Amino acid sequence: MSNIDPIPLPYGPLQYYHLHYILQIKSNDNNNFLARCKPITKGYFHSKRIMGVKWTGGHNFVQVLQADDALTGMLKEVMLKVGEMTIDPQDDHIRIYGKWVHEENLAFDSAMFEIADRIALHIKNIVQKKD
Repeated sequence: MSNIDPIPLPYGPLQYYHLHYILQIKSNDNNNFLARCKPITKGYFHSKRIMGVKWTGGHNFVQVLQADDALTGMLKEVMLKVGEMTIDPQDDHIRIYGKWVHEENLAFDSAMFEIADRIALHIKNIVQKKD
């Protein structure tokens, strides 16, 4: 019979991960690319549907993302699984990621890669216009 600890420690490594898509870009305007996308839903549980997406953040970057109908269509397809998208600028790169994923469900998602690629294209176009 195994020896089970009656008072387990309340800490330790968790089996949850973020999948980050990193855009390597050096710009003085990196802080302007902070944004978060949340789904607009209708219904509950098994009848829950995505009706749209809402981008929040500052500056005109959020308006550019909200105006992209192709990006909105791609996000509608994956938002039930992803939960939310976050664009997090750093000094020399920008991270694009969704919610925490359990290691059992950890896998590369080509739809998420296409979404991150489209967002990166918008960032690249904005940076090139300012230069």
